[in-house]
Amino acid sequence: MFLKAAASIILCTSLFMGSLPIGLSTVMDRKGAFRPASFDGYELTLADGETVRMTLVGKNLVFESSKDRAFNISLQQVNDLRTIRNFSADGTSFSIEVASVMKEDKLYYVDISYEAYGLTLTLSDNIIFESGESLYFFRNINYEYNLETTSEMWTDTQSLMECLEPQNDIECDDPVLIEYSNRICAGAKDDWEKVFDIYMYVAGEMAYDEAEAADDTSAYQDGAVAVLRDGKSICEGFSNAFVALCRAQGIPAVVEFGIGFADYEELTESDPQPGDWADHAWAAVYLGNKWHFVDPTYDMARFVDEKGSVTNYDYSTMYYLLPLEAFSNDHRILDADTRHGIPSAGYCGDNAKYEITRDGVCYISGEGTIKMPAGVNGFNKIVFDPDCEITTIGEDCFADCDLITTVRLPDSVTELEEAAFDSCEDLEYVYLPDGLETIGKKAFCFCDELSYVYVPDSVEEIGIWAFEFCPRLYISLPSDLDSFADDYTCKPMYVESR
Repeated sequence: MFLKAAASIILCTSLFMGSLPIGLSTVMDRKGAFRPASFDGYELTLADGETVRMTLVGKNLVFESSKDRAFNISLQQVNDLRTIRNFSADGTSFSIEVASVMKEDKLYYVDISYEAYGLTLTLSDNIIFESGESLYFFRNINYEYNLETTSEMWTDTQSLMECLEPQNDIECDDPVLIEYSNRICAGAKDDWEKVFDIYMYVAGEMAYDEAEAADDTSAYQDGAVAVLRDGKSICEGFSNAFVALCRAQGIPAVVEFGIGFADYEELTESDPQPGDWADHAWAAVYLGNKWHFVDPTYDMARFVDEKGSVTNYDYSTMYYLLPLEAFSNDHRILDADTRHGIPSAGYCGDNAKYEITRDGVCYISGEGTIKMPAGVNGFNKIVFDPDCEITTIGEDCFADCDLITTVRLPDSVTELEEAAFDSCEDLEYVYLPDGLETIGKKAFCFCDELSYVYVPDSVEEIGIWAFEFCPRLYISLPSDLDSFADDYTCKPMYVESR
């Protein structure tokens, strides 16, 4: 397949209502030539914490290493992964002329291999092209987009401490998980080696579950402990496991959701759009005073098919500790599961306002129908003004608000529109007020932690798939509505008919 990942892109259940940064344009000009990136170099971090700065100067690749070591540089065509030339070099500073073997306006990967921890490791996702008399880094539109969406990954002490706490599906304080983490990291001399050992365990020892990827009728457990015990999962499960294992060692890490590109056309032509769906999950880890991006699924070495047969591939570290400049070439970052909120305020309806505080509380006041603006979902608690007269929770209003666990709707609410709380994966309990009349289509779809809902007698309609893929749900409702789940592929755990 395209991209140097062993696994195909995984469809996750998160939904992102994304907003576009101002000033984005396509990656090609009107003549069909690729546009240069806004940078002419960036720093790569190696597995042991050493660094290499890669810069383009004229027709040369120039490297400056923080440590005298040997490197192998491979040049590959992006469209077909054909290797054009291999170059060997060593030392702390060297330059390689590559333009003579490149064709103008074609994209090329620059893979950098080196030795660390007794293994040959490779960094990938660096893309360049030649135009005129010079080399340029490829301007993937995701880079500018990702600069905005990663702005929530703060590095102050309080924010980093939040990235050490347990979360839903990231049970870093669980004794079983701590035991896994300590065993995996036994003998590691520092945090760099601990994170490397964790990554190699997740990407190299666990298995990508093709049966789960193909199954759209069942809800699977993707919490870190369950995934580690099972030994197999898909992208979100691997990301949860990696993050939890790192946090158990006192190393800040977060799960990220977004879009992974699977072919050449997507990489070169796909622009961010409002309402983009997240189809993939990965992680970021904080080492050496900055955030690095990792994708264990793209480096997965083992695959188990629907019959239980396992296929093994060589280990890979192409997507380990990548900088944002390189990672953005085939990852569009929609959001990260950070606990804090980005302080903001504005309108969420014609007569309603919201305010989000640093500690992640979203305060809502006003009246009528509410709908949070596209992309505003970084909060962990919703508080309604006691004097508000909110009547309708609008379509997609709180979709993909992953961190909220409990919601108490005001007594004035009479309607939940379509997908009002769709894919709120941490939501465990919601209070539905007496006087509520309508629960819309997919209102709580994919709320896989939802455990109890009391549907008041005032409710006259439950839309199709309103509680689909809520496998832990105990729901109590009037008897004339108890057939609401007859066509579900994944039904609630228990339905109490009153």
